[in-house]
Amino acid sequence: MAVFASASAVGCVAVALIQQKFYGSPFSSGYGALSGLFATEHIVPNAMRYAAWLWQSHTPVWLLALGAPFLIPSRLTALLLFALIIANVVCYLPYVVFNDWWYLRFLLPGIAMLIVLTVASIDAIVRTKRIRAAVTTAATIVICLLFMREVRARNVLDLQRLERRYERAGIYVAAQLPPNAIVITSWESGSVRFYGHRKTLVWDALDAAWLDRAVAYLRMRGYEPYLLFEGWEEPIFRQRFSASTMAKLDWPPAAEIAGQVRIYRPDDRERYLRGDAAPTEYVR
Repeated sequence: MAVFASASAVGCVAVALIQQKFYGSPFSSGYGALSGLFATEHIVPNAMRYAAWLWQSHTPVWLLALGAPFLIPSRLTALLLFALIIANVVCYLPYVVFNDWWYLRFLLPGIAMLIVLTVASIDAIVRTKRIRAAVTTAATIVICLLFMREVRARNVLDLQRLERRYERAGIYVAAQLPPNAIVITSWESGSVRFYGHRKTLVWDALDAAWLDRAVAYLRMRGYEPYLLFEGWEEPIFRQRFSASTMAKLDWPPAAEIAGQVRIYRPDDRERYLRGDAAPTEYVR
């Protein structure tokens, strides 16, 4: 354990130094300061969400894991696994609250150990080989059917198609936007940098009074600003920067990608008001 902790500490120190270099503090990251990410008021909402999502997506069978310390011969192993599960959960209970079930991924290290303990409990409950085989077979079939139902209900097999908008938008940025483009975006900031190879400015970290000043500053530095949003972001952007005419988004986008992502060129607003704006390019 000491060797493991010592080796892990090297990585922790490296991350702290990197964050100090880029963000001015070892406790700040690209996601912002710790004070904005972690808060005690997040604990109860996250606990309710994680419990509900785990119950729904993994079926109640995981509750059998709670009996592992009393059922399996190696109680110390069970308690160690539970300690690691608790450590995983404790890290994320105070974290930002999300409303989509797939944020249960934060608990994936703990879920893997929970599955091990569940299987160990079932194995310990069923003693004889004949009964063990029958119960294991029945449990496997029932759990698989329940999981298949959840897969269909949650559109898991469609996620690749639905999530491809990030790649498509990034590829469009790389192919169609000029090299000096800087994309003002939020939800797709990472994918624009990765696929589009363009710098980004995250608008929801920008002061509500600074949109026009930020665009003017970027132009002074030789950048050409673009606005990129998912559909649900546009009302939030309008509300946040309501004092700016640019935030009205009252002109057609330069491009619409997969029916979900829109790219606006701020200069097009004046052209549109004069009646000579270019048509929107629709990309499937």
